[in-house]
Amino acid sequence: MKTSDVLISGLGVCLPDRVPIGWAVDRELIDRSAAERYGITSVTVAGDLPAPEMAVRACRQALERAGQDPAALGLLLYVSVWYQGPHGWCPQYYVQRHTGAGRATAAEVRQGCMGMFSALELGAAHLMASTEHEAALLTSGDNFTSDLLERWRFSPHFVMGDAGCAVVLSRREGFARLKSVNAVTLPEYEAMHRGPEPLFPPGAGRSGRLDFGASKERWLDGPDRDPAGPLKLVAAQEEIVGRTLEEAGITLEDVTRVAYANGSRERVEDRAMVPLGLPMSLSTWEQGRTVGHIGASDQLVALEQLLLSGELRRGDHFLMLGVGPGLNIACAVIEITEDPHWSTVLPAAAQ
Repeated sequence: MKTSDVLISGLGVCLPDRVPIGWAVDRELIDRSAAERYGITSVTVAGDLPAPEMAVRACRQALERAGQDPAALGLLLYVSVWYQGPHGWCPQYYVQRHTGAGRATAAEVRQGCMGMFSALELGAAHLMASTEHEAALLTSGDNFTSDLLERWRFSPHFVMGDAGCAVVLSRREGFARLKSVNAVTLPEYEAMHRGPEPLFPPGAGRSGRLDFGASKERWLDGPDRDPAGPLKLVAAQEEIVGRTLEEAGITLEDVTRVAYANGSRERVEDRAMVPLGLPMSLSTWEQGRTVGHIGASDQLVALEQLLLSGELRRGDHFLMLGVGPGLNIACAVIEITEDPHWSTVLPAAAQ
């Protein structure tokens, strides 16, 4: 979807303390060989800090940086990956209550770790639908501290970290422009992350831990496996990246940095940078390896960190690429139109 006058006016991040992967190796929570192969140095661990509380903290920072009155927000979208709190409870209303965004339409987006792309698409469409829609707040929070998941080895190439993030979209002002965002679903891969588990009763009511590695192995050996193999995934990603770049009016040569899901160096290189024909030096892997795979927050946290450090400047283009269970592939292009006031970068006149 090509967007029109959809600006980013604020970004917020909540990153808990980092735990070195060596700590997990010493306690046999992850194999030493896997840890060395992945190249991940640490992950963020929130302990007993609730996921929605991390989202609230990120939202407050984003709203403050944007100078945005929360009462003027027209939409609030909460992106979740893991369990958020009590059964039957809606985390988006907790965020709404604690940020003062009581007039906004609030909803939860549950679409795995590429859910923020869908939130960007929905938020942009909301703003473009009416001139009365001034701003939208998109947020995500996840705490993977759980007996239902082993954060250090639940899936090959990924170690789960905890985080919250938030972005304010505006029609009036901002330091960056969302130029295009797209997503595609390949439902024939739906069973890859389900395996032989029955649909009822729900998994949360049964014993056992989530193991995406085992689910994928069973899928590869079972009747639901797509005979096209990974070729269909490669083609779908190539098509959606090409379409997103075309809508944004740029080429890969114009891309300054690329953010992919925070996995091992091998995964980021093979699934993102090699297909794009770009070097790993343009990826955000060096930052991602210090926090782990933080659910739907990977790409926006990387954006915030690059802006803080001055590695993204006015005129640069940031390409976001994501993938999630389902199977979903998503892409977005953001243009930095000015250095945000909260960046450590000095104005050109002061340098």
